Amino acid sequence: MKRTPRLHWISILLGLLVLMSVVSFHAYAAIRPVPVQQTGEHRELPEGTLALAFHGGPDPKWTPRTLERLRAAGVKATFYVTGAQVTRHPDVARRIVAEGHRIGLDGFRAEGDLANSLNVAFAQAALADALGVHTRLVGAPAEVDSGDREYQDIGTLVRMALQDKGGVVRLHDDGSIGGDIARELAKQPGYRFVLISDEQPVAASARERFTGAVTTWSQRNGGIVLVLFGTAIAIAALLGLLRTLMQLGLAHTDRRLRRESEEEPPPWHAPPVSVVVPAFNEALNIVATVRSIAGNDHLADVEVIVVDDGSTDGTADIAEELDLPGVTVIRQANQGKPAALNAGIREATHDVLVLVDGDTIFEPDTVGQLVQPFADNDVGAVSGNAKVGNRQGLLGRWQHLEYCAGSNLDRQILHALRCIPTVPGAVGAFRRAALVDVGGVSDDTLAEDTDLTMAVTRAGWRVAYRPEAKAWTEAPATVHGLFKQRYRWSYGTFQAMWKHRGALVENGPMGRFGILYLLAFHLLLPLLAPVMDLFVLYGFLVADAPLALIVWAVFLLIQTASAGYALRLDGESLKPLWAYPLQQVLYRQLMYVVVIQSLITAAHGTQLRWMSVRRTGRLMDAPGTVHVT
Repeated sequence: MKRTPRLHWISILLGLLVLMSVVSFHAYAAIRPVPVQQTGEHRELPEGTLALAFHGGPDPKWTPRTLERLRAAGVKATFYVTGAQVTRHPDVARRIVAEGHRIGLDGFRAEGDLANSLNVAFAQAALADALGVHTRLVGAPAEVDSGDREYQDIGTLVRMALQDKGGVVRLHDDGSIGGDIARELAKQPGYRFVLISDEQPVAASARERFTGAVTTWSQRNGGIVLVLFGTAIAIAALLGLLRTLMQLGLAHTDRRLRRESEEEPPPWHAPPVSVVVPAFNEALNIVATVRSIAGNDHLADVEVIVVDDGSTDGTADIAEELDLPGVTVIRQANQGKPAALNAGIREATHDVLVLVDGDTIFEPDTVGQLVQPFADNDVGAVSGNAKVGNRQGLLGRWQHLEYCAGSNLDRQILHALRCIPTVPGAVGAFRRAALVDVGGVSDDTLAEDTDLTMAVTRAGWRVAYRPEAKAWTEAPATVHGLFKQRYRWSYGTFQAMWKHRGALVENGPMGRFGILYLLAFHLLLPLLAPVMDLFVLYGFLVADAPLALIVWAVFLLIQTASAGYALRLDGESLKPLWAYPLQQVLYRQLMYVVVIQSLITAAHGTQLRWMSVRRTGRLMDAPGTVHVT
């Protein structure tokens, strides 16, 4: 197997950096002006000598008119252009130079601060992209302001321009009458016209041309990116709202129907059960797992089959030393979890099979609760209620909230729609006939539980959810371990979705609801939600739009309320809810990266290996778990 390429992280970070850079530059170019400060230098001019300095352009309408007036008068001028206008109208800037005029810079924007080196650098980059040159003329001088901003009478403006008997005359090139003033000045006797400087622009460096191309693209397309951002945010908000409504509606309805059925409960269903426990290096947890299963209070026979898949830590020896009645240990060379499950299924003697991970602890009634839906002959599989046992610490609380407000609540919804896509490896049961129909557990994906559940549903069996069948599992105790586990889950789920894409054209619940639910809320929403977070940062820090933060806070409040509702539905305390806002700010970003990197892995064609998580053996120390002896 190939190693997971670290270039995936670089791809994600570069993508985020490019997006933020583009929209930030767009905001810089179009949104927030700052006061002007002139710093240009020029040579001293003798009396009777005039130098015309136009600034504020190039303008697609007025600059060509000014150029025509200057050509008719035989006068050359210096045009102090702004970078933003050069980017918008590069052909006009090129005409200025082609007709023999000098070109200088008046900042990137008309209101730009020329003491700001970034402002000047952006302006030089725009010039480099449009003309391929770099100029040392920065900041339009203003020895004599023509007054063309205040007066429109040409005679008055000419007298104002000549009041000092010469010098640099500052004119505007953005829709005023600067060209007409220049024409009239040329008619005045006793004056000659010169350029502010004889220094020609120099060729721009390759770095400046590259920077110019990037800034030009950003300025021209930043608006489009913002529109795409807005569209993505709208879709993400709608999906988030839709999921919340489904949670509040379908989950509540499903729980209400359960309560109603409990008023006249059906006869207790107690078939004999075989429990298969695939185990690889589970020495720290295998004792608690096997004892919790063997100590069940199910009314019928329960056999436990531990399949040691080539462990190197003595897992099989520890399980055998327990010497518990009804427990069988099978050893095999390491072949992977699907092979271990299939080996246990072949060894099992009963028609109802519970498949459970080697780090899971059952409550005494878990087996009995889990098999109740099999009283309906149409049910081929049952999902139990997996809970985080080691929920101490912030990371543990976050995962506990994720299980309750995410996975388990999803199962409530999908149970109502009859299209549960995943019976978790931690606690699930299958009818043997359903397993035979789909050919056992496949090793085609890294999410064998999702692959198997989808196959069972497509084969015509119903998959049920039994929240009363509680099982406690050890969640990763480190961020690195968490990322490895969720990365495998996410990648494996996408593999299973692709494998079973044919369900979309079938007249079954998996195609009508299940895969579409995963596409909307486990793929599209995690991809779009980071855009909302980025846009909040953009609006708050760059675009001076604090309303974005308020909208995000309201959205977070709704999600927190939904999470509290999920905890109540699952019979959990609301105390951990204080950690939920932090989870959405920090933990959620890691889950987004997991989804994004899973897609990049698939796009790169990388074969992802199975990534096991190091066990701590601290499951039994956590509050809320069932202690077994």
